[in-house]
Amino acid sequence: MEFKKSLAEKVIDKMYKNDGFSSWLGIECVKIETGACVLKMKIRKEMLNGFGIAHGGITYSLADSALAFASNSHGRKSVSVETSISHTEPCKEGDVLIATAEEMSLSNKIGIYQITIKNQDKKIVALFKGTVYRTSKDWDVTNSESLRINEMKKEIIQNKKIIFPELSYKIVGAAFDVYNEIGGNHKELVYQKALFESFKKNNIKTEQQVFNSIKFENKIIGKNYFDFLVDSKIVVEIKSTDRFSKSHYDQLLNYLIISKLKLGILISFGRNEVKFKRVLNIELLNKEKIKTI
Repeated sequence: MEFKKSLAEKVIDKMYKNDGFSSWLGIECVKIETGACVLKMKIRKEMLNGFGIAHGGITYSLADSALAFASNSHGRKSVSVETSISHTEPCKEGDVLIATAEEMSLSNKIGIYQITIKNQDKKIVALFKGTVYRTSKDWDVTNSESLRINEMKKEIIQNKKIIFPELSYKIVGAAFDVYNEIGGNHKELVYQKALFESFKKNNIKTEQQVFNSIKFENKIIGKNYFDFLVDSKIVVEIKSTDRFSKSHYDQLLNYLIISKLKLGILISFGRNEVKFKRVLNIELLNKEKIKTI
């Protein structure tokens, strides 16, 4: 798999992670490349003004985010010094807006950008122009995930009560490798394929889409397919979501009970980070009188 995150993508990932307002707006990064980007967002009820249309600050903020992402994509920290916007069409609740930022001019100190915002009907609703000052400071996009993995490894290895500590570390490390390569906003099937390749690369013994039947009185009445069974010990289920739900936990716990396995790991590939949760088959552990976490 020849996926490699560009400098532009790494910079925007870092910016977005610390941008609470863009997150509140519900902005999604559709495309990012050096000097350009495409952002998307949906108009919600709380964004409307007294006339029942989107407040002008909403489209301005979307365009301003596009300006920030496009101008910083070179890896140099850039800040806006002059902006202007023209609103050409009203935006209503439920409208989906697409902001496309293009680099018009770039020098060592100044960048000029044009942002066009269209709705779902491809009508132009706003035109924005922004000038940025390019500072001498570069974005630090070193792999912070590797630090998190090392901290996790230290915690797992030091805690003698954790089941399968080394294997757990390898599994989660492989998930971080995937995210570092391809980032967020992909379908679950994409992450399944990528994680399987990462397991193979890291010599983690893995079975994919493992069939497990549900029996009653020796008759098969149902069936499940685990995403992965690692080393015949750990069930791994992955999700393409920003947060786990109770149903995700219940699903994995049910798999553990049916298969009589002790440990499962939920892994979520979100827009901005990877999360994981260890799920234990407490009933089985209690039977075996194993005091573990």
